[in-house]
Amino acid sequence: MKVAVLRAPIGLLSLSLLQVPMAHADAARAELHVYVTDSCIVADEPYFVAEVQPQAGADGMTPKVLLPLLGVVVGKLAELGINHEIQGSANRLKSRAARKDTRYALTKEANLYRADLQAAPVLRINAALGCMTIVAAKKMQPAGTDCKDAYIPKTLAPESMNAPEDQRKTSRTNDSVENQLRRANVCVDGAVAAVYEARFEFSKDGTAYRLKNAGYRINSLLTTDAKGATRTTLYTLQISQPGATDQQEVLSSAWVNIGAVSAGAHADAPEKDNAPWLRTPPLSAEARRAYEEKTKTHLEIATEIDSLRRSLARAQRVLGGLDQRIATASGDVAAGLQQERTKQAVQIQTQSAELDACNADFAELPHAPLEFMPVTIEVAVTETESEKKAQLALADIIGSNSDIVASAAANATSGIFSKSADVSDLKTEADAADDDAELARARDRYYAALLQAPVGAAGISSDAARADLSIAKKQYNDARRALGLEPIR
Repeated sequence: MKVAVLRAPIGLLSLSLLQVPMAHADAARAELHVYVTDSCIVADEPYFVAEVQPQAGADGMTPKVLLPLLGVVVGKLAELGINHEIQGSANRLKSRAARKDTRYALTKEANLYRADLQAAPVLRINAALGCMTIVAAKKMQPAGTDCKDAYIPKTLAPESMNAPEDQRKTSRTNDSVENQLRRANVCVDGAVAAVYEARFEFSKDGTAYRLKNAGYRINSLLTTDAKGATRTTLYTLQISQPGATDQQEVLSSAWVNIGAVSAGAHADAPEKDNAPWLRTPPLSAEARRAYEEKTKTHLEIATEIDSLRRSLARAQRVLGGLDQRIATASGDVAAGLQQERTKQAVQIQTQSAELDACNADFAELPHAPLEFMPVTIEVAVTETESEKKAQLALADIIGSNSDIVASAAANATSGIFSKSADVSDLKTEADAADDDAELARARDRYYAALLQAPVGAAGISSDAARADLSIAKKQYNDARRALGLEPIR
C-alpha cells in the first residue's frame, strides 16, 4: 500500500559528498555516503498508525492513511548552503588516503551558522546539524532516483497499541536497514555494508558540541571479508575552513569509537555516552561582517522596536505616578504636574505611532533565514585489529585539532591529545565579556539613547540626553571596531 503522507518531500539534507577514490582500494569495496539531517534516519524512525474514518452508511472503520506516532519524520528544518566543490581538499584527502584501514568521504561546503529573521535576528548553529548518517555501500541507485514510495512504514501492531514505547512491535515484514533508509530517499542498490549514526549535541549557548553514538548496523566489514573477523571501529568528523588550496585550517574534529565489532553487529544508542565536549568553531571575522551587513536593517529596526517598547512602558509608569500625585496636589503644584502629564501623554502617542511604523517596516523586510560561515566536513571510518591501533589511527586522522573542553576526553583518547582542558572551560551560559554580547548591548544602549535624545527622559534635560547619545554612539562604535566592523556615522 502506498503511504500518501510520505509522498511529500521529506527534505533530506544530504551534504552532496565528493567521493574520494583510493588507489589501493578494491573496486568492489564499499564507499561512504554521508547525510546530515535534523533527525536520525534509522534511529528516529517512528511507528506509524492507521488513521480511520467511518465508512459511508456503516458503523465500521476503514484505513485512510498512515501517520507517524510519537516519532520524528526526517524533515526539512533548515537548508545547508551548498556552494562549490573544494578541489584543494580533495587533493589533500587523496594524498592522505594511504591508510588501508580507513575509508574517507568529503563534503562540499556547508554553512555552520544560521540566522532566523522572523523576529529580531538571532544567530545560531545551523539547525540542520541534528544527526549524521554514514552509509557504506558498494553501489547506490542512479542520481535522481526517488525511492520514498518503496518505503514500507514501521506500522504499529494492533496488540502493541497500548504497550509502553519500549515494548511496541511492528507488523511489517521488512525491517531491513535498506528499507529504513528509503524513508529519507537514500536509495541503495543491493545490500548496505554498514550504517553508522551519531547525534550532534550542542551546549545551551552553542559554544560547545559533541558527537554521540546513535547506533549502527554492520552487515559486512569495510576492510576484510574474512569470516568471523573482528575489528575495532571508529569514525571521525573534521570541520575545516575552506580555501582554494590544500592548506586548510582545521577548526574542529570529533569522533565516535564503537569498539570491537564483526559482520552482523547491530546496536542502538548506548544508555551512557561519555563523548567529550568540543569547542564549536566560533564565527569567523569574515562571517561576522557578512552577518552584520546582511542583517543591518533587521537589527536596526528590531532594536528600535525594543527601545520603543521599553520607553513606552517607562512612560506609562511615569504617567501613572503623575496621576497619583495630581490627585492629592492643589494649586500651582497640580498645574505643573498636569503640564508634565500632558507632555508624557503626547510622548506616548508619538512613540506609539513610531512603534506601529517600525512594526510595519519590519513586516515588509525579507524573512527567509540566512546562513553564514561555509566549512568543509570530512568523514572517515576506520577499522583496526586492536584498540591500541585504533587510538593511533585516531591520533593520525584527527591530530591535535579537537580542541577538547571536557575532562572526559582523557578517557576517550587515552591521553594522546595535548589540548585537553578542565570541564569548567565549557561555557553553558552566555559570557558577559564576549565581544558579540558586548556589541548587542552597545547597540541596545545606542538606540535607547537615540530615542531619548530629541525629547529627553523624565528628569533629564535635552542637552544631557544628547550627551548620553554621544557616549552611547562611541561605545557602540568601539564594540563594532573590536569585531572588525565599520563604525556607524
